[in-house]
Amino acid sequence: PYIVLTDTRAYSAIARQYCRVASEKGLAMALITDIWCPWARDYPIDLLQVKTDTGHFWDSLAPVSCLFNLLLSGVVEALGDALPERLAINRQLQQEFGQFER
Repeated sequence: PYIVLTDTRAYSAIARQYCRVASEKGLAMALITDIWCPWARDYPIDLLQVKTDTGHFWDSLAPVSCLFNLLLSGVVEALGDALPERLAINRQLQQEFGQFER
């Protein structure tokens, strides 16, 4: 498995715990966060940091969204013909977990 986690300011306590546990268990993981995350470099993970500060009252998550779009495009390309089967498995899991209302 490969865990992809995102967390931005004000930083979730659970995100740090995920990073710690994944590191302790030797699970491969990527953290997508802003450049201000104070603990992002504390773990041996794949770290993708983007600048979200716009100089306004609220940060912009647009850079995070762009990064996810690029990552998703790469995953789709890498999966190639295996994508439909993978999507079918994901849809089944979404139903089992009750992720979406019917």
